Order: sequence, then C-alpha cells, then structure tokens
Amino acid sequence: MMNLTHNNSEGTKREEGQKQLLERNLEAHRSRKWIINFICAISLLVAILCFCFRVPRSVIITVTLLFICTIIKIVHKTLDKKIELRLKRVKQEQRKSFFKVNKP
Repeated sequence: MMNLTHNNSEGTKREEGQKQLLERNLEAHRSRKWIINFICAISLLVAILCFCFRVPRSVIITVTLLFICTIIKIVHKTLDKKIELRLKRVKQEQRKSFFKVNKP
C-alpha cells in the first residue's frame, strides 16, 4: 500500500511539472505575438513603399508579403491551439488521477 501511495505521489509531481512546463510554453508562445505583428507591419510598409515608388511588379511583391504574413499567423495560431489542447489534456488527467486516489 505504501509503494502505491509513493508511486502515485511521484506521478502527481511529474504531471504537475508537465502542467507547469506547458503553461510556461503557452505564455512564452503568446508573448512572441508582437514579433508576428511587427513582421506584418513591416510587410505592409514595404508594400506601400513599392506602390509609392512605382516599383515594377509591386503587386506580386504585395501579394507575396500578404501570403507570408497569413501563413505565419495561421501557424502561430495552430501552435497556440496545440499547446492549449495539451495543457487541457494534462489537467484532465490530473483530475482523473486525483479522483481515482480519493475513491474509497
């Protein structure tokens, strides 16, 4: 019985550590959003300057920059959701193990 309790407490500690790590990863990931916004702002500025200075193929440049910004935002949002889902799954597993231990 003692060994079972010891193993359970180790598992709980490991799950708690994993939860904290995922929370830090999610926070760090979300804090990098300013970089994406900065890249998109620079892209918009470049596109405007291309049209102002009548750069040849400025439409192609603008479409390419918009495409890159869109892809970056989609990837960032997808990674955000993936980390969120993993965090939810860890929290659910913690709840399940908590209720298993407390059942008589």
